[in-house]
Amino acid sequence: MLKPVEIKTAINTSSFALVDAELNNTVQQATNVFETFLAERHDLQLLEHCETDLRQIGGTLRLIEVRGAALIADEMRALCQSILANTQELPEAQLNALSTAFFVLPRYLEFVQSHAEDIPILAITHANELRAAHRQLLLPDSYFLPETGFLFSRDSRLVLRSENLSEADFKALLKRVRQAYQRGLLGVLRDAQVEMQLTLIARALRKLCSALTGGPQQRFWLLATAVIEAFLNKGLELNPRRKRVLSALDGQLRRLAAGKPSDDVLEAELLFLLRLSAWQEGLGGKLLKAIGASPSELDDAELQRLRQQMLGLSYDTVSSVLNELRGELRHAKDILELLAQHGRSDDEEIRPLSELLQQGADVLLVLNLPSLSEVLNTHSKALLSFIGKDLSRHRSELEELAETLLFIESSLAQIDRRKLNYDELNALSIDKRDSISADNQVSEATAIVLDEAKSAISLVKRAIAAYIDSGFDATHIANTPTSLNAVRGAFQMLKMRRLAAVAVSSVAFMQAFVARGDIDPTRDAQSLETLADAMISMEYYLGEMERRHLPDDSILGIAEEALQQLGYPVATAEPEYVAS
Repeated sequence: MLKPVEIKTAINTSSFALVDAELNNTVQQATNVFETFLAERHDLQLLEHCETDLRQIGGTLRLIEVRGAALIADEMRALCQSILANTQELPEAQLNALSTAFFVLPRYLEFVQSHAEDIPILAITHANELRAAHRQLLLPDSYFLPETGFLFSRDSRLVLRSENLSEADFKALLKRVRQAYQRGLLGVLRDAQVEMQLTLIARALRKLCSALTGGPQQRFWLLATAVIEAFLNKGLELNPRRKRVLSALDGQLRRLAAGKPSDDVLEAELLFLLRLSAWQEGLGGKLLKAIGASPSELDDAELQRLRQQMLGLSYDTVSSVLNELRGELRHAKDILELLAQHGRSDDEEIRPLSELLQQGADVLLVLNLPSLSEVLNTHSKALLSFIGKDLSRHRSELEELAETLLFIESSLAQIDRRKLNYDELNALSIDKRDSISADNQVSEATAIVLDEAKSAISLVKRAIAAYIDSGFDATHIANTPTSLNAVRGAFQMLKMRRLAAVAVSSVAFMQAFVARGDIDPTRDAQSLETLADAMISMEYYLGEMERRHLPDDSILGIAEEALQQLGYPVATAEPEYVAS
């Protein structure tokens, strides 16, 4: 059985965080330099500067193992070099390809950061656009996959019953098959009635498979036929690099006529495409089942959707818009509360609120939240019908609107915190009101607790520094056990067992330290420096939680090692309450 196709790769969020700011600055700098070059095309030094920045970006991305973004950066640099090598002309197509790539690269990085995983196959389309701009060979879909050594034609034992054709009859059939294939291929390449052309190709290849004797060639062409059927049934997007695969199959028909074996690299690509297909029925499904091959963890339709999301509005843009919109929604809630209190339903009272809701609905539509937009739009129209009426009779509708505004504001807050990613944006609906609102309240409470915990840890760090600087005046650290115990309580409340265990050991150390009888300046300073390492580790971990909500647990290993050195090992079980 073949191993599952792993398309997603988890990234080290801590490593990413270390280079995030500098990486973004370099990307922005390279973008600005390129835009200046477009305005002043005579200054090739600008393009050289841009190429240098891209070299640095690619190296950084390879270092933190974000392979998809690294590929895009490397291909951008290669295209810059190609342009610089031919300074007599500046092809517009190459400059356009670079312009597009400067738009794509930061969004790819943002996508990786928000999902905490790299999906490098998403980068291949953009890399190939850059390669095509200076006539380089296109990369296959399977570019990032490790070689398995498995060959469908060689290692499987599938046999299809075939006709016993004479050599002359087989050659005649093969000629007709190739002619039909070439006609269909020409139509596909010209985008002329593609579905009909694929049907023609599939029919021709099925005839070929039934005429081939059981063995490697028959299995190869069964695989090729299954991939054609996947294209035909919309399981695979037909893009330029996949059209190259279809063109390569025409070359394989020529090799078959010459009695030569099929191409192993092309066969591996066909098998990958079959596993990637969103259509797992028909011949393709039977072939995969027969050889024990599972479909890809993400199919081609899901990859197309993710690519569209990646190229949508950036999170920075969305965050800015969300903050403005949340402010407008809070204003709408204030107006609604006033309406409910004084009961007036004049046109000048109702219409401004209706218009405010309509504006919010329009913004939500731009943010690709059609379900939420429709809800606001409906309430906006309903409000106009209340003009001149007794609002006390419409109390339930007003309460429903208030709950809706609270729900939408909670949803937007969760999006802004990146607790909801692009996969979930379109899934938001009024049906999820209770869970979204509850999650938002928990998130807000958690943020408050974490902020208090960070403040307490900072206080402990300052107390340690003041104690050492004052010549070991014990009054500076007298309250540190109490502060650390408060931190421990916060972590236990949030069920952060590992953090709580670190805090428990820290409290125990500081209680013993404060109560000790003898003072050894050198030893005490070293001990407190070691404890400070633990505090910094905890503080950094909490910062990662606030920023990304996906901290790397290995960060806490530093704190645990520090406490181990101090003789207060961190318990692995859930910590118990420690009195101060």
